[in-house]
Amino acid sequence: MLRKTPLVLPMALAAALVAAPAAAAADKSTGAFDLLWNDCFTGPGEEVPDWIGTVDFDGDVYDMLFFNVGAGRPPNHPPAEGTGAFNEVWAVYDGLELVFDEACGVETFDGDLVLWGLDHGTADVEAATYAMTGSVMEAVGPFEGLVGEPVSMSGTFFENDDGVEQAPGTIEIG
Repeated sequence: MLRKTPLVLPMALAAALVAAPAAAAADKSTGAFDLLWNDCFTGPGEEVPDWIGTVDFDGDVYDMLFFNVGAGRPPNHPPAEGTGAFNEVWAVYDGLELVFDEACGVETFDGDLVLWGLDHGTADVEAATYAMTGSVMEAVGPFEGLVGEPVSMSGTFFENDDGVEQAPGTIEIG
């Protein structure tokens, strides 16, 4: 039989407070995104994103960017035949202002970074699908508590009616 001591209530309160940030972040762990190809993308790097769009986490919409930082896989883990491999930095901003000049140089890049991470994945051009896995590297505000969590993203890509490459998908964290 357990005896109640004066420490039970403070310990229960402390446990609830520790769990609160994780619980608050839990409702921000799945989202749907819609991305458009950035015609200013010239090749792998962290300066100009290749995909630009938005992500909706539980009704809250944020800006989302993907930066292709390289292709390939380890020699002993090649991608399946007919697919291409990629490595990315992805970032979620609250209130992003991203403007390119006529020469595709970044003129304005301003916003509050609230979540970012790394991923690697594959794209199957024939099936027009992609999938990637990675992890959260930094998370603040409504995403606090998600650092170090695994991430998986997947979706499709196609050319929309305006002739722009589009890539809707989902993100799952944790």
